[in-house]
Amino acid sequence: MKILFHVGVGNTDRPHRWGFVNNNFSNLARSFERLGHECLVWYHPAATSNQLYHNSISDSVVRPIAFKPDWVFTWNGISPGDQEVVKMFGKNKMIFGELGFFDHYSTLYFDFAGVNGRSENLTETLTPFSPDIYQLLLKKYHKLRIFKDPFIFIPLQDETDTQITHFSPFSKMQELIDKVSDMYSHSDIKILYKKHPKVDCNIVPRKNCIEVKENIHHYLPYAEEVIGINSTALLEALIYHNRVITLGKGITSRMLKNDEHKQYVTHLYAKQFAWTEMSNLEKVKNSYFYKKMLCGN
Repeated sequence: MKILFHVGVGNTDRPHRWGFVNNNFSNLARSFERLGHECLVWYHPAATSNQLYHNSISDSVVRPIAFKPDWVFTWNGISPGDQEVVKMFGKNKMIFGELGFFDHYSTLYFDFAGVNGRSENLTETLTPFSPDIYQLLLKKYHKLRIFKDPFIFIPLQDETDTQITHFSPFSKMQELIDKVSDMYSHSDIKILYKKHPKVDCNIVPRKNCIEVKENIHHYLPYAEEVIGINSTALLEALIYHNRVITLGKGITSRMLKNDEHKQYVTHLYAKQFAWTEMSNLEKVKNSYFYKKMLCGN
């Protein structure tokens, strides 16, 4: 197979952010090369890498290239350069990468339909429930209750993230707070919210709203409901229960019945990879995405 890795070419908004993608796509290209495939890394000059794959070209803008790929990897698929590449090669050749479901910032997953609200995970058949993975998740995340009264929990998000700009009915976190407050305007139940750990936002609390700052797993298992837009915190809540309301479009938009939430989280966990595993030949060779590539989708 001929495999192209698109890394930020055509993107004008801080293209240096794709540098970490270049590192890991280059490692994946080396693994594919060892499996007998021809690879090319096509990267934005601002997104260079000290681990750059030996067969690479650099461009600021998307242009026709001589390399004719069977598959094209890109990151997220939402940015303007990504969309140009999808148009150039066709969506049926695309594989989209995004940060993983659990251990969010040290893992990734690949998707043949798109990411977040476009993901194949929303409709595909789930793999069988894994008790081992489920116990691993419980052991890793579960924490004791520290708020005794009944409560609703709201995880806030980064307003500049594509999860919000493309898959949310709200552009500001204040709108989310107002929406949930209105939902419970005739109740005295407490509404706890936590801001995104990396981004601050201005919130004017409404009736019964309380900001919390502790680890979200002190709250997720015990909430009467967890309500958000499409945060990965909603997915982490599904480890414990299905009392989760997704007001935007995302991985947790899938309809889940009874205990199916347990099967869903183990399904997703099995599909993610640590960044370091892109250099692991056996992991790549036995991955669901490589097997799907060999089958021609």
